[in-house]
Amino acid sequence: MKQEFHLRLNILSKELDNFYYQEFETEQAEYSKNKEIKQAIVQFILEMKEQGEENLIDKALDLIFHHIGSHIDCEILDEIMLPVIEQNIITPELIDKNLRENSPMGRWF
Repeated sequence: MKQEFHLRLNILSKELDNFYYQEFETEQAEYSKNKEIKQAIVQFILEMKEQGEENLIDKALDLIFHHIGSHIDCEILDEIMLPVIEQNIITPELIDKNLRENSPMGRWF
């Protein structure tokens, strides 16, 4: 089963990478797809919490933070991270720290 989890995370990573090469009809369509992928990663994190897979949680969080490069990405992050915070997987302070240290947004802090 562990291999399945790694495969799912790899698929999510590729989906997120491919997102940046897609063209969208509208900004709303682009926003929606970006949010959809990142919400899927959050769902993966919540599932990994239930499975006790801390290593995969860390990898999934890194994946999200490495793909936060604009104010739109930060808006999406604010919208999707509440369940992760409520499950005590990460704190708002650690989110801010990761944005400064592990995301392209760090250049603005």
